[in-house]
Amino acid sequence: MRTEAEKERLRKMTTASDPALVDLSLDKLRMLRPDLFGILGLLQKFLGWIKFIQKQIPNLTEQLLLGDSRSAVVVSTSPLLVAAYTDELDCVAMLKFPERLVSEYDLDVGDRLLTANYYSNDPNDGTDLIPGPRNSEIWTSFSPIIVEFLTDDLEDVEERKKAIREGEWERTWRMAQEYLELKPDLARDGRPVFSAVDAELEEE
Repeated sequence: MRTEAEKERLRKMTTASDPALVDLSLDKLRMLRPDLFGILGLLQKFLGWIKFIQKQIPNLTEQLLLGDSRSAVVVSTSPLLVAAYTDELDCVAMLKFPERLVSEYDLDVGDRLLTANYYSNDPNDGTDLIPGPRNSEIWTSFSPIIVEFLTDDLEDVEERKKAIREGEWERTWRMAQEYLELKPDLARDGRPVFSAVDAELEEE
């Protein structure tokens, strides 16, 4: 775990009220995004993605350190769906993950996780979101990443989750259920970087 002095130094580097303050695990990232590594990574470079790929890992490292950490809840295990909450827009983003993570992380419906959020104010973003009455109206969308799937600093994660008020966990669950009722077939690709992209209905 980081010392309080280290945490305070990092807090001064961000405008987030509750930065996640954890480090990226390359092993866990490789599990979710093997395309960033090895042969697949090299092929992507030849396809002109080199600059994009080179930026992804530093950007994820920064988001896990300085991103706004909020509640996230498992709402389904088949498919694996996680609702990530933001207080800035007062809503959840529904994230879909590979079902193999259910056994890898021993997940069950109702399990509490942590999201680290970055925000955007592009008027074309956030079409899949349902902003709530507490929406700050500063941002139009957000990019959530589920922290447990990308870090080994689990003591710090648990410490942060304990600090989140019970009302936020309850609001996340309630908003997730409302989202599933209104948009049952809509979920973002939950993998890092892709989770910034608005969900679209899958073509049959």
